[in-house]
Amino acid sequence: MTLDNPYWQNMRLGAEDEARKLGVDITILNAKEDPVLQIEQIKQMIAKQADIVCLVPMKKEPLVRGVQMLNQSGIPVIIVNREIGQECDYVCYTGTDSYSGAVVSAKILAEAMGGKGQIVEFHQHLGTGPEIARSKALRDVLKDYPDINIVARIPHKGERDIVKTEMQTLLQNYPKLSGVYAHGDNFAVAAAQVCQKAGRTDISVVGMGGSREMIEAVKQGLVTGTSYQQPEEEGRSAIRLAVKYLNGEKLGKSYPVDCPAITKENAHNFKGQF
Repeated sequence: MTLDNPYWQNMRLGAEDEARKLGVDITILNAKEDPVLQIEQIKQMIAKQADIVCLVPMKKEPLVRGVQMLNQSGIPVIIVNREIGQECDYVCYTGTDSYSGAVVSAKILAEAMGGKGQIVEFHQHLGTGPEIARSKALRDVLKDYPDINIVARIPHKGERDIVKTEMQTLLQNYPKLSGVYAHGDNFAVAAAQVCQKAGRTDISVVGMGGSREMIEAVKQGLVTGTSYQQPEEEGRSAIRLAVKYLNGEKLGKSYPVDCPAITKENAHNFKGQF
């Protein structure tokens, strides 16, 4: 869906290295977070008669048409990292389970808050599969914590400056704020920096991803925790599964990549991939 971010660059590196090991040629395309461009790129792969396509869908529903075109062309598809909508066929899914990873982060936050208080949620790219899964995970976890209330949900389009500006306003509007649930590590760090500058070190902040910056922030106590995603392994897994399928091996439907919790207690055991 994009290469304009260290997360996706690490997925690319993992895929390229695994392809070299397995002796296959791969073409990697950057859709620049544009589902229309991504469908055009799928058409290019059909024209080149690719043996198999590994697809990170920019959006769950719009990319159904692209997968349907691959189905009609007889080109098998492996879905990576993000979910695809129904009414299309694919071999299998591999990647982080966005929902399960978000549950990990939501539980870290709820426990750090002592099971009560006000929280805000920072979304990213409304309508994408991970955004939907991460919001649902928070709501589901909070069913077990009736004394935690979501007082605001803020979409930020992936921009740290927007998060910082919004966080300053939120601190003024909600003086009893206890927690921040951010849909990405860099946005969690941005929110935590604003809280720290305002002297609100009592606010627990969690993200998702396990970036190098985030792991260091957890070690320093700036943020409370995160869930550890592994983009390099996602890229490797996609290529391994593609080769197995092309070699005639029967595959299951889902190959999840683990997403463990990172807190100050265990952060020294992790090394960020992006």
